[in-house]
Amino acid sequence: MFKCYLCNDEYVITSYFCDDCNYIKRILQCYGRSEIKDIITKTCIRNKKQRINKIDIIKDKLNKEEKKEEIGDESYLPSPSNNPNGEMLKELKKKLSK
Repeated sequence: MFKCYLCNDEYVITSYFCDDCNYIKRILQCYGRSEIKDIITKTCIRNKKQRINKIDIIKDKLNKEEKKEEIGDESYLPSPSNNPNGEMLKELKKKLSK
């Protein structure tokens, strides 16, 4: 019994590769090493620009969530300028927060 030569995870008896790695090997034989290498590089490996863009996207999502949390408690109340009872709402809020 030997470990698979490619994934080094599964044990095999009759070949060098497990079923999954044998499948990958057959695809490699069909398309060629350079084509598969290009596909893997384009789809799996991120360059510096892609990493920076991903970080910016995550930061934007976090900032939006923080803003929602800040607004969350007051979002259901109308603004004091549009509401004649706005001052009363402010006073009640102050009393409740004490």
